[in-house]
Amino acid sequence: MAFEEFRAQELEGWDERAGTYEGLTARATTQAIPALLVSIRARVGIKVLDICTGPGFAAGAADAIGATAEGIDFAPSMIATASTRFPRLDFRVGDALALDAPDASYHAALCNFGVFHFTDPGVALGEAFRVLKPGGRYAFSQWASPKESALFGRVFGAILKHADMSRVPPSPDAFAYSDTKKCRQAMSEAGFREIEITPVPSIYHGPADGFWAEFLQFSVRAPIIMRQQTQEAAAAIETEITAAMAEFAQGGMLAIPMPSFVVSGVKPE
Repeated sequence: MAFEEFRAQELEGWDERAGTYEGLTARATTQAIPALLVSIRARVGIKVLDICTGPGFAAGAADAIGATAEGIDFAPSMIATASTRFPRLDFRVGDALALDAPDASYHAALCNFGVFHFTDPGVALGEAFRVLKPGGRYAFSQWASPKESALFGRVFGAILKHADMSRVPPSPDAFAYSDTKKCRQAMSEAGFREIEITPVPSIYHGPADGFWAEFLQFSVRAPIIMRQQTQEAAAAIETEITAAMAEFAQGGMLAIPMPSFVVSGVKPE
């Protein structure tokens, strides 16, 4: 299944969020960047591809270390934002499932929470492997499953309890690669060796008031689901989620565990 409608709605959603990503989603996603850079052994002189670069934060961090960094993203507005923020770097619109680079072009590649959105993660891993030089390293970050995540467990628990998912365009399982055993297997099948898993204790930080409204700007998949629901279902979801998040409030702010991890591997020489 190609999930064309879902992919089109994801593209529209991320394209709309280029201007607000830094103040919302980046508060969580940037927490994995240090582990990604360590996993690819980022250093002076290597050439790095940041796949699903968004506003360019991982590419910018690799550049700060001294690597030559480039970034691709399927959302044109994200590329425009990244190019403005990091004008020295090369950013371009591109597809993680069909990278526009020749074989063996990069010493390293990384992907910060892109796997969560891919319609075919296995193809994306294969493309990352293809564009790496022998001995090159690839790393991607992924959210832990709802069973392990206070944030995703409560949000998607309420959604699945009250939402009519038959109204929603078919989509891939966002948490399929939250299984580290599956990650290891997929990386191995793509050709990677020396596979490592690095936990990242990510936290969602935000104001206690209006969590649900903010999360609908933080996320893209949740709004895709919510737009198709009745007013009654939407109200029930918001009520349950708001009540569930209250336990994480202190001093008017929320700190909600949403752990993640980084998977990395090496292309054999």
